[in-house]
Amino acid sequence: VDIDWEWPNACGLSCDTSGPAAFNTLITAVRDEFGADRLVTAATTADGSEGGNIDKTDYGAAIDKLDWLMPMSYDYFGAWDASGPTAPNSPLASYAGLPKEGFTTEAAFEKMRAQGIPAEKLLLGIGFYGRGWTGV
Repeated sequence: VDIDWEWPNACGLSCDTSGPAAFNTLITAVRDEFGADRLVTAATTADGSEGGNIDKTDYGAAIDKLDWLMPMSYDYFGAWDASGPTAPNSPLASYAGLPKEGFTTEAAFEKMRAQGIPAEKLLLGIGFYGRGWTGV
């Protein structure tokens, strides 16, 4: 079972107000239902910015029930933001001129590790594609 947990406590059709503990509640229920012999993973945000999506969930509370936690370290920048900025799709580390501080794999992993996630449970989600830009 893989849980896709990208936009915790965000607004879509309505606003999610379930709070930082919701992820642990869900993972606990999934693990209880499927047992210890089944693979349970979660694909998560990799937004390492201050106050960003990693900060909105207590991943550390659920890690003992997960086989892997997989931050999706891609789509930091793209066509959905038509006015820009143009920037690498999947920056590994910060650099001078990075349009949004914390939108890097390094920042995401630092935040996850600070929540008590062991390195051996982090599996990096990588986008094996590129993006083209026009009109820049």
